[in-house]
Amino acid sequence: MAEVSISALAADFFHIERDLNKIEESGADWVHVDMMDGHFVPLFGFNQPQVRQLTDWNRACGDVHLMAELTQTMLEECLKLPLQKLTLHVEAAQPEQLAEYLQQIEAKGIEPGLAIAPDTEVDKLLPFLTYIKEILVMSCAPGTEGAVFRETTFERIRDIRRMLNEKKLECGIAVDGGLNEERAVHCIESGANRVIIGRAFFASEDRKGMVERVRKTSVGNL
Repeated sequence: MAEVSISALAADFFHIERDLNKIEESGADWVHVDMMDGHFVPLFGFNQPQVRQLTDWNRACGDVHLMAELTQTMLEECLKLPLQKLTLHVEAAQPEQLAEYLQQIEAKGIEPGLAIAPDTEVDKLLPFLTYIKEILVMSCAPGTEGAVFRETTFERIRDIRRMLNEKKLECGIAVDGGLNEERAVHCIESGANRVIIGRAFFASEDRKGMVERVRKTSVGNL
């Protein structure tokens, strides 16, 4: 079955504890946490002390997506956190440095992932496939308020799945950005193993049902 993550950034910050409890009650697999620097992407997101508070509350919050211009110092600060997954951006560093960062993540016992923005060619992932456990396909412009879901996402997922199959690599595919239940299901049918849902989750009157229905979708494998 596919995994379902819920974005903490979509929660109501005036009622963050209430909304985090909604995620836990829904049975979702992960709480997805976006760390953004306001430079690599326009928005600011969670910072390290806030992520530590979240992971102290529930280890399921250890799924972190770092949308930032990468430096060694920044990475070292993130690696001090009790994370389960740490996803970097393929566009955020030079290839040689990025490969080194991914190896440092794995050496810490954290699952390394690599995100790719909608306008980046999927071939950019090729040099890093042996270093990562998951590819995060961004289905709208990362770190941008009001960004629109790209319908080309489904074909990009299929392209990446074919690429992984051709190389006989066991690597997951996650999708994030503007997903509702219907889009999440379509992403899984296209070959994704995990979907990240934000505002649509909190707007739903049947959050637990949404998670269960999406999770039961059969993962497509071309």
